[in-house]
Amino acid sequence: MRLVSLARSVVSLLVAVVVASVFQTVPAVAQHAKPAGTPGFEHVHALTVAADGRTLWLGAHAGLFRSQDGGRTWQSVRLSDKSSHLDVMTLVGDPRDSRTLYVGTHEAGVLRTRDGGGSWAQMNNGIGGLDVHGLALDPNEPAKLHAAVRGQGEGVYRATDAGGKWVRVDDGPAGEVKVLASVNVPTGMGGIFLYAGTAEGLQRSPDCF
Repeated sequence: MRLVSLARSVVSLLVAVVVASVFQTVPAVAQHAKPAGTPGFEHVHALTVAADGRTLWLGAHAGLFRSQDGGRTWQSVRLSDKSSHLDVMTLVGDPRDSRTLYVGTHEAGVLRTRDGGGSWAQMNNGIGGLDVHGLALDPNEPAKLHAAVRGQGEGVYRATDAGGKWVRVDDGPAGEVKVLASVNVPTGMGGIFLYAGTAEGLQRSPDCF
């Protein structure tokens, strides 16, 4: 698989449309209230909405945060007993189960919860490195995921059992991956497209390998 670059002008237009839409429809989120005793977000890496349409998850340098009131207030969510917080790089939720969330971190690989954040399990079997910058979940098959790993073991990994076993399938796109997404656009070859937003632009690959 090799990810091919798309036209930068198209990417810029899409980003502008998305950003304009988000900030016009949810202005209240910009004025979040930090819970007493918790750190600030610092550098925000990821934001996703659970399948129930009510729970927001935010991944940042300071860890994982959850909001259940449209982003007005946030609660810090502990991911590991071994660390007070982990640098959360990417988030992806199961579109059919609002209690299932996958978290990619800078130093601890992939973690998964199936009870809305009450408990977490590391899902790193087969992953060559623990610096996970992108996670994508197949909208047609929620048990199928891709992970983009940086540094040691760099490349794109795939799991077809909800993260139980990962297999390296590609070197990955050029440039640091900022976001990874599986998009339900038929490739004509038995798969969907895997998109990667990188420091060099937007790239994609047909997920049929």
